[in-house]
Amino acid sequence: MAAQTMCSMSPSLASTRTAPLAPAVRSGFMQGSALPVSAKHIIAAAPRCASLSIQSRYRGTGTDLSKVPAFKRHEEDCGSTEVQIARLSARVLQLTSHLKEHRKDYAATRGLVKLLGQRRRLMTYIYQESRPKYEELLRELSIRPLKVQASRGVIVKLTEGSEVEVMGAEEQEAATV
Repeated sequence: MAAQTMCSMSPSLASTRTAPLAPAVRSGFMQGSALPVSAKHIIAAAPRCASLSIQSRYRGTGTDLSKVPAFKRHEEDCGSTEVQIARLSARVLQLTSHLKEHRKDYAATRGLVKLLGQRRRLMTYIYQESRPKYEELLRELSIRPLKVQASRGVIVKLTEGSEVEVMGAEEQEAATV
């Protein structure tokens, strides 16, 4: 009984089915013979799909790097700590303005957090190596001082005239009283 089951396809659907092509009708490629290929066919052939122009990398547009040359030690300096901090600060400002408009751009938020961590590490290094350079960076780039200073009893305060004041422990106690 199982061998005698019939297809219950409606006659309208059965008429829409196409019969497979006979081997004589198939093209040369389908029969296994090689097709002639010339150089002009390759050049004129269109790509299968259009390439996308999505760029997931930041290309440097929109970042104001006008303050960076002031921190260069020589003409071709691009790797000194001061230059790196200046470039990171310009990028932080650009990302901050971007995130004011696009609050839910979580990838940019993560990038900003990573940049701030990198800048903080560089600032800690320059704080340990050269205090005058550190204070100049704070003043010129309008960066808040590191929190590590407060724990060591030293607070760098920016005044309105862009002068840096270093307060010792005695001055801090007097200022808080």
